[in-house]
Amino acid sequence: MILSARQKVSISMVGTDGNLSIVGSFQIIQDAVTELAGMLKIDGGTLRDKYNALWVFTKTRAKFFKKIGWNKELAITSYISFISNAKIHINVVLKDDYGEVVLFSKTEMCALDIETQRIRKTSSVGVEQSMLERANDTIDIAFTKFAEVELPTVEQVIVKSTNIDFSRHTNNTEYIRLVMDTYSVEEMENKVIKEFEILYANQSFEKDILDIRKANVDNKDLVLIEKNGQAVAKCEIVF
Repeated sequence: MILSARQKVSISMVGTDGNLSIVGSFQIIQDAVTELAGMLKIDGGTLRDKYNALWVFTKTRAKFFKKIGWNKELAITSYISFISNAKIHINVVLKDDYGEVVLFSKTEMCALDIETQRIRKTSSVGVEQSMLERANDTIDIAFTKFAEVELPTVEQVIVKSTNIDFSRHTNNTEYIRLVMDTYSVEEMENKVIKEFEILYANQSFEKDILDIRKANVDNKDLVLIEKNGQAVAKCEIVF
């Protein structure tokens, strides 16, 4: 099954330049992924109520091809591109009214048992091979293997109640916001992000204190979010 939808770029999704922001882009990705899961009856609510499990995003990488402004229409496509015993990949494609790709992303997800916090087999939470779509993508995305690099601390934040989502942990998009908050308005208006990847290593919860570490390494910005010295999320940003 393929999710096909149309949506206007709302004012809450744009940055200071009037175009779809990085945070707005990841909001759309998250919504498209979860809406597809709902169509397939493998959404978070179903996993919780029927299988005593929850979905955890483990990785998302997005490639950005062109800007799109406020109130412009987007064609959104979402589908499962990979299924294994432990994880699934969901691709999201955004196109403008001319049929040109604005964004292409891939999200990796696994299911955790709520009680044991152990990874569940995808087949045990309703995922079937018939859900796999063999789309003719001309764009490829490979996830990064993050090397261990010492990064300086640039900020420390406390997880607030509004950062917490349906699964009662910090929402995936909130980490994107924390990363983007390390840039100034001037930097964001003068830099063009071509690729953005986030790896979700561990969960964080309300009142947790997070250290944000960041540096430019090999012409890429690397960002590490830690809790008590343990990695929570890792990012690679390519300009």
